[in-house]
Amino acid sequence: MRRIVCVLFILLQAEGLLAQSEEVLRAARYLSGASSEEETEEYWISRLEAAEGRRIRINAARIRSDGVLSDYQTAALADYRARSGDILSWEELALVDGFSRELVAVLKPFLSLESTRLPGAVDTVKIKVYTLLRGSLTGLGGKVRAVESRWRAGAAWRSSGWPFGRSADGSFYAEGSWRGHRLLLGDYNLRLGQGLAFWSGFSMTSLSTVDAFLRRTTGLSPVWSFSSASVHRGLAYEYQSTHWRAYAFGTLQGLFGGHADWLGRNGQAGLTAGWQKDGGLTLSADTRWNVRGADLAAELAFRSGSLAGLACFRKTMGPFKTALQARVLPSRFSGKKYGEYALALGMAFQSEGWRQLAGLSGFGSSVPEHKASLTLDAALLPLPGSDPRRLQLRGYAGWQWQFASAWSLDVRLTERYRNYENPRTGLRADVRFANGSWKAAMRLEGVHCEQFGFLNYWEGGWAPAAPSGGWSSVACYLRLTGFFIDRWNDRIYVYERDAPGNFSVPAYSGRGAGISAVGSWKHRFPHCTLKAYVRAGWTVRVGRVPSPAFALQFHCDL
Repeated sequence: MRRIVCVLFILLQAEGLLAQSEEVLRAARYLSGASSEEETEEYWISRLEAAEGRRIRINAARIRSDGVLSDYQTAALADYRARSGDILSWEELALVDGFSRELVAVLKPFLSLESTRLPGAVDTVKIKVYTLLRGSLTGLGGKVRAVESRWRAGAAWRSSGWPFGRSADGSFYAEGSWRGHRLLLGDYNLRLGQGLAFWSGFSMTSLSTVDAFLRRTTGLSPVWSFSSASVHRGLAYEYQSTHWRAYAFGTLQGLFGGHADWLGRNGQAGLTAGWQKDGGLTLSADTRWNVRGADLAAELAFRSGSLAGLACFRKTMGPFKTALQARVLPSRFSGKKYGEYALALGMAFQSEGWRQLAGLSGFGSSVPEHKASLTLDAALLPLPGSDPRRLQLRGYAGWQWQFASAWSLDVRLTERYRNYENPRTGLRADVRFANGSWKAAMRLEGVHCEQFGFLNYWEGGWAPAAPSGGWSSVACYLRLTGFFIDRWNDRIYVYERDAPGNFSVPAYSGRGAGISAVGSWKHRFPHCTLKAYVRAGWTVRVGRVPSPAFALQFHCDL
């Protein structure tokens, strides 16, 4: 215990933060349609962290999506470049169909405007290697990944317990691509259509924002994670041409199938067929179109005598955006012992006025002054033979206000009513400060289900932007948390900063307080970059044994 306290004291004296980068968290929230870090899908965190190391060249002869860009966006880029030439500025990219000023500002850290049509530009072949070693109070872990223009491979491993671990888990993959062909061996995610047939990995179920009504089809993507749960392990093949894309996949878990897409300028249509040892035959048809600013998406699926369907409409009209969704999901598709039959309505507003952010300049340095969202979801969740009239009503209202160049306010109200248990009401307010390298946040949240529960934290940090060329930087965050939550049904989930590759959203319950610190050091040498991350925490709950946390992580990128 004394050692942990000493380590924590040393960390609090450090200059500075950095865990999942602010760019990754911001983009992951936007792409998944989440209203907060706690709702963000870990899938998007891992995809974007991988894209940071190998930016997507939107002016390449064949644009790879890397699970970040949608099929519609890659098709729109190819069409625009065929008519107007390469895209040479972020402002120009924001004018392409399927993009916007806000989306480009979010994706900017993961895209490259490199063009071989520029004078003096040449294609180079480089191999980049990323390594990670992590140790904590609960075990050891490591990752390694090698990337080249036509192939990449990676492996991750983690053990729990000391000294050598009582259990272990991990993932691996190797993939190569050439002239539209792509072959992948190992662990991968399969996300097709709107997710009725195949959609692996954790998926957010709350429709808290309008952008969450439609899922972004990402197809086949490798997994580089400490956990192999809920992913596929086997062999997969992809072929893509200008207007067609096809998949064939097989797994050690007994899943075999294929998918074919027709890709058009304004949308796509696809067919999927698969057979699984425990689930039988699955068939589905999906489509997604953009017609005069309106997004239309639908999927119809069949499995073991059950039929499921999902349809969505989303339209942008000036500063307003509306969305409607209908879904029919029998228990074979919902993954639960009950089905889900629901209707949802969403509305969003974004002010036409933008505010310049403190400490930033250039494209992406301003944000809308006001943003607001309202969603309502009504669902029937029947238990056949016992309780066929179970009803659920969910509502979300949120407002974001950038009231100064360095200050913002985010307020949200959530309500969940079920006729078979206590209703749950939540009210949360976040005040954030960001000015160049200095950042701070204060969160106050209250929940009522069985009783009242409260949580509050104060966080401050310093995270300097790394200049080009050789550089060295130190960064850190410190967070103080207090909570008063007597009932488990009143629990509150809180995103906790950690080193890249570790996405943590624990649930707080009981009465107590916690302190945590995260620090990082980075240095760029001529041919490699060294990074070190440290996280230490201490949580004390009334009537429970204190729970310390300590983790040390090293990266070496060649």
